[in-house]
Amino acid sequence: MINTVFDSNPPVILVVDDEKPMRFVLRQAIEKEGYSVAEASNGQQCLDICQAQPPDIVLLDAMMPEMDGFTCCSQLQTLLRDRCPPVLMITALEDKKSRDRAIDAGVAGYLTKPVNWDVLRQRVHRLLAHKWVEMELSIRCSDQ
Repeated sequence: MINTVFDSNPPVILVVDDEKPMRFVLRQAIEKEGYSVAEASNGQQCLDICQAQPPDIVLLDAMMPEMDGFTCCSQLQTLLRDRCPPVLMITALEDKKSRDRAIDAGVAGYLTKPVNWDVLRQRVHRLLAHKWVEMELSIRCSDQ
């Protein structure tokens, strides 16, 4: 469960997957941890949501029609720059070429399906903790 400090304003996790059952399962697991969930069924919806109101983290499928997760992640990095949320790619692709491509696109993490729920929970928690530390450092540096 997330820290009680954030109970009134829980972190928002954007789940991006073209398969509705996968979005549903991820939503259930994430909400169980106390996070808020937004959903997108494709890369363009992800870009639109993130430009309007960036979430705290994006869970992004690699293989989607129209715009794959690799392209979406690259475009998020370009569009949002320092406001870009960490992206955790969740995919069935297990090959080195796909992992390298994801890293080149700017992902903060890479998980393969089927999802190990304990690993997902830990990765989300660590990505949020890292993001909050960066935000705190940024605030402290701008105050000086």
